[in-house]
Amino acid sequence: MATEWRDTGILLASRRHGESAAIAEVFTRAHGRHAGVIRGGASRRIAPILQPGAQLDVTWRARLNDHMGAFTVEPQRSRAATAMSGRLSLAGLNAVCALVQF
Repeated sequence: MATEWRDTGILLASRRHGESAAIAEVFTRAHGRHAGVIRGGASRRIAPILQPGAQLDVTWRARLNDHMGAFTVEPQRSRAATAMSGRLSLAGLNAVCALVQF
């Protein structure tokens, strides 16, 4: 039995997985911190979206609830450009993402 949910979340971190995928950690209101694979997440089209602090519309699917599952993502809002305008705001964004990820 497949499990699926959809929510809005904040991207905490992402890292490459294999040649073209990425593993992302997202924090959502209804599901808390959740990890999943984004197929094609290392591509030129999706990689710029996967910046810490980005607000995403995510759909998570897995065969079982205990499995890592896979995300499909749609960007809603990027906070990276605003945060990169100053060293202090960028450090704050990184600190908040690291604390929630911990």
